[in-house]
Amino acid sequence: MSFFNSKLRYALCAAADLATQPSDEACQSREIAARQEIPGPYLDQILASLKSAGIVRSVRGAGGGYALARPAEKITMGDIARAVLREDKLVTSQQEVRPNDYDTVSMIWVVRELEEKAEALLNSELNATTLADIVSRKQSVNDSLSFMPSI
Repeated sequence: MSFFNSKLRYALCAAADLATQPSDEACQSREIAARQEIPGPYLDQILASLKSAGIVRSVRGAGGGYALARPAEKITMGDIARAVLREDKLVTSQQEVRPNDYDTVSMIWVVRELEEKAEALLNSELNATTLADIVSRKQSVNDSLSFMPSI
């Protein structure tokens, strides 16, 4: 299974979409779904997870919808990943394996050590990258593409 599965990709895109909207305006999920090409019911599940984690807030009534619960500079990719994947550990197993023999014990220890290194590297990158960084990078790509002649 890929770490960046469709659920995580959609969550990152939806959160980035909200980050590009005026902070005082809520955006309806169907608008986000249309702009980001995310199936509506799936997006609703993702937004519910992001809301539970305090990443987005919902606004009721006319003009209601979703908005970021805090500034994009204060939301990391790690926050979003943990919210939608519902795991504190993104790579390593939550289960404790009970091996039967010494060779298995040593191999499990070696593999577990590799998992922990991968976990630390992934967490470091995800926690260092904010939603504002992603939006800025998207704008840079858009700016670059605007200078390219049509192919």
